[in-house]
This record gives sequence, C-alpha cells and structure tokens, in this order.
Amino acid sequence: MNAAELDIALEGESTLRLDMRGPCAAADGLRLQPRGRGRERALVAHTERVGDALRARVSVEQLLAAQAVRWDVRLAAGDRDEPLRARPQQGERHFFSTRLGEHGLSAYLSDSAESLVLYSAPRDQHARVMADENARANFPRWLHELPLREDLVLFESFLGKTYAGNPRYLYEALHPARPDLQCVWAYQGNETIPGNPPRVRRGSAEYYRVLAQAKYRVNNVLFPVHGRKPETVYLQTWHGTPLKRLGYDIEVAGPEADARDNLRREAASWSVLLSANAFSSQILPRAFGYDGPVMEAGYPLADALHVPFEHPDARAAALRALGLPQDRRYLLYAPTWRDDQPIGAWRFGFDLQLDLARVSAALAPDQVLLLKTHHLVAAQLDSAQLPDNVIDVSARDDVTELCRVSDILITDYSSVFFDFAVTGRPILFFCYDLDHYAERIRGFYLDVPGDLPGPVSRDTDELIAHLHDLPAITAAHAERYAAFRARFCERHAGATARVIEQVFGARA
Repeated sequence: MNAAELDIALEGESTLRLDMRGPCAAADGLRLQPRGRGRERALVAHTERVGDALRARVSVEQLLAAQAVRWDVRLAAGDRDEPLRARPQQGERHFFSTRLGEHGLSAYLSDSAESLVLYSAPRDQHARVMADENARANFPRWLHELPLREDLVLFESFLGKTYAGNPRYLYEALHPARPDLQCVWAYQGNETIPGNPPRVRRGSAEYYRVLAQAKYRVNNVLFPVHGRKPETVYLQTWHGTPLKRLGYDIEVAGPEADARDNLRREAASWSVLLSANAFSSQILPRAFGYDGPVMEAGYPLADALHVPFEHPDARAAALRALGLPQDRRYLLYAPTWRDDQPIGAWRFGFDLQLDLARVSAALAPDQVLLLKTHHLVAAQLDSAQLPDNVIDVSARDDVTELCRVSDILITDYSSVFFDFAVTGRPILFFCYDLDHYAERIRGFYLDVPGDLPGPVSRDTDELIAHLHDLPAITAAHAERYAAFRARFCERHAGATARVIEQVFGARA
C-alpha cells in the first residue's frame, strides 16, 4: 500500500487514537506487534470508519509495559497484515510524544520501511532515546548549518564500544605531536585514555554536533549517519587484513551481506581508506564499493607489536596493567564471531567448542590460556567455572594489548593473526567448523589451511597435539610463516608516523 495520511492524538490518559486516510481505508483493522516478542503478544486495536478515515483506538495501559517496547503498527486485511506506511505532519523524528505518569510514549517512522512505530519506555529512558533519535534526524541540517572546526578530531573504534585498534594507536601518537588539535573520543567504556580527552556518547546530540563540525574523523567501522562537509577529512582505518569475505564479496545470506549497502553509502564519505598491504588495497575497495583514495601505509596498531617492549620492565608494566601474573607464559585464544548465531541486533552467540578442561590439563605449569571473545559476542563465560590457568579477558577493550604479552596465538578466522604475525611468534588455528564456515557463512580470500602461517586443528585433540609438538610445528611452518610476513606485514613498521604525516601534516 502507499503511505497513509496520519493523525495521532491522546484521548484523556487512557486511549491513543490514530486517524488514517488514504490507501489504508481498505484494511480490516490494526495490529500492534511488539518487536522481538511472539505474535501472540500483539495488541489488536479497535477500529471504525469515520468518514473517509480509518480510526483506531488502543489502550494506553496495554502499551506502557514495564520495560521499553517497540510496537510495529501493521494493517490487517483478512488473514494477512503489512506495515502501516504513513505520512505524518512534518516535525522531529519522534513526531508525536507524550508523558503518562512514569512512562513516555512516542511515534516515529522506521528507517527501513518508513512504517509506523510506537515506542514506550520508562520516562527517563524514553526521553533519552527520543532526544538521541531526534538529534540523528537533525544531523543533515547540522551538517549544513554548523561551522567547521578546523582543530577538531573525532575518534571512534568499534561503534564507540572500545578504546582500541588503529584509532587508539593513531591518537596516542597524534595527541602529543599535535597539541594544537582538539581530540574527542566517542567512547562509553571504562578504559583510561591518555591526555584525558573529552568523550561523547555515541548517538547523543553532542555526538552528532561533533560529527558535523569536526575537520577530521577517524573510525575503524562506520558512523550511524552518512555524509560530511566537503572540507572534512574522514580517515577510515578499518580493522584488519581480511581472511573471511566481506561486503559485496559475500555470496551467501547473512548480516554482513545485509549491511553492505549501508557500508557502501558510508564509504562515499571516506576521504581515504587505510590499507595494511597490497592484498588489502585490492580487496577492501571492491568489497566496500569504494572508489576513492587508498593509503597503503600499514597499521598503527602493528607498531606496538613490531617493537612491543622498548625497556626491560615494559612487559612487567603491561602485565600489571592487564592484571596478569608476571611469572607466566601466555597463550591467547581470540576467535571471531559467527554470522549464523544472531541473538539480537548485531549481537551473536558463541559456541566455545574448545574443551577448556583438557587444554588446561595439557598446559605447562607456567602457562596460562587467555580467552578473548569478539566484541559482537553477547554470551558471557562463567569465570568461576574456568580452570585456574584459564582467564577470561573478554572485557578488555584492545586485543593488541593482549597480543603484546602473549607467546602464542590461537585463533580461527579472525584477522588478528595478520597483525600478530608481526611478532614472529607461533600461531595455531582452531577451525572446528571450517567446511561450514567456508560454504555456508562467509567463505575465504585465502586457502585455508594452505596459505596460513600455522597448522589448522579441527578438534581439541589435534590442537593439544600441536601444542605438545610446538617446536617441530614451528620449524615445519617457518618458511611459510616468513613468506606470509613478507606478503602481509612489510608495511607495518613506522605506519603511525606515515599516517599522521599524510593525513594531519606537521603543526602549522
């Protein structure tokens, strides 16, 4: 159906009235489906014809749940229904809003289908969400109206969830080198940031104003809105050399394939894409639908791995900062997420598969296994159930910090091994679902296991065998490891200085 003209009003404090004119007149009724809940939880509105309008009334008491609820409004016709596409009066994104006791209730149009959504939540939460979403809707206007700030740099890493990756290591070099620049971090975590820069909460009104005005942007994923001023310099650092297929190179359905058009729109705002090597310079632009400049300068985060500890006591200091014992050798297990295990919006489950009890028993007395799950994994391990020589470090923002102190890396399809290879230390691969991942999830750019710099294990027994025979395994893969480093890691040394010089230049 085409979009309906819509008026929403409150009758007293007990009833929400919706008057709809246009194509919806043929509908039999209205149904409100709570997002993420079963169809049996839907509300059926009382409807009647009033002239050329379809009028629906909904009980406010039923709408105001104890927790936040998004209600998708759907038109019913026989045994079928479809989203109610509407044309409300001009205004904010939340074009209707009211407070009812300790709750707030508002209406807006969905991003995907421009269909009607009702949002109810406890009052403070509702006000915060509504303000954030209205600010997002105002971003195009702010981008046009607010003046450019020549000294402002906005940093963001992994959707504002971490102080990590290339943005972190670029900032830590830029901040002392260019004190004339005002660096701001979009970050809602607890890590201490050197220099104590201002922080903004991703998605807040302040965040969108900074995004609109900053002369420089640095990100390793994407911002929630697209577009920039012509004078803005947007450095996209990305977050790894790809083993698994990305964007338009993915040939099967899944969340990454669904998101690629959004990433292509974001890529239109990039001033320059940072690449770690010639391989990435070829793959990333094609996968992202990007046709702009590529800076093949290496990754700033790899500088920390290339010469990890310049002073004798630096490793001890790094271990203290991580809360890890000093007199241990560390194995880091850092697997990636699985596209086929969604449990929410960009949140995924995690099947460990690795038998931690048996790995624990196989470790030497001075060895400890560090477990770092991906930032998109929502599942949490019960630390109390872990063996004494296994530590869950998933709460740490930055996997590079863990790579610096680790003697061995165990991973699967995560790009972390491309960075860890800078160290020359052993890399083992635990790929229990290799065939499934290759054929049903993403697929790969390289031959697994033929091109990897270490052996591939399919189960816990095989991994333990590789750990016990590590010297022989390392020797057997030495030539392949050297070729891998020459192909993928040669640009990393000195990358930070090159990026700063090319993007920010010297202080005026």
